[in-house]
Amino acid sequence: MNTIAAAVVLLSSAAPLTPQQTTDVNRLEKSLLAPCCYSQSIARHMSAEAEQMRHEVTDMVASGRSENEILEPYKALYGERILIVPDGRTGKILFSLPVVAFLVCSGVLFGLLRNMLKAKVDSHGTKEGTQPCPHWAAIRAEIERETGDGF
Repeated sequence: MNTIAAAVVLLSSAAPLTPQQTTDVNRLEKSLLAPCCYSQSIARHMSAEAEQMRHEVTDMVASGRSENEILEPYKALYGERILIVPDGRTGKILFSLPVVAFLVCSGVLFGLLRNMLKAKVDSHGTKEGTQPCPHWAAIRAEIERETGDGF
């Protein structure tokens, strides 16, 4: 259905679009949100506002405007919210936030596990250079005597 709507829009425009312009129209339609509900791109949304924006985008691409010249009026009218992927610093922050959160959580988890392991080792009285059990030498001698083999 999406391709049918795009075909109708492209056929109804005054000038036929080149393949590059058609690609540009599709990319721009997928980068703008429908302003009626901000839930879908104008390429998929079937509201009157989205339909009007699709026609405007097609006409602007056909007239030779750049991507920035097409997006700026919409950003001025609706704000950055109209863009599916925010521009500038906001977009960089939003895309880097999951990576930073993963690294911080991994560090915290590593620290907690390390402290838990250290606490467990310390609670059993095992320290470097000492035996974990005071009777270890007697137990080891008994095992070697019964099996006839050392380990």
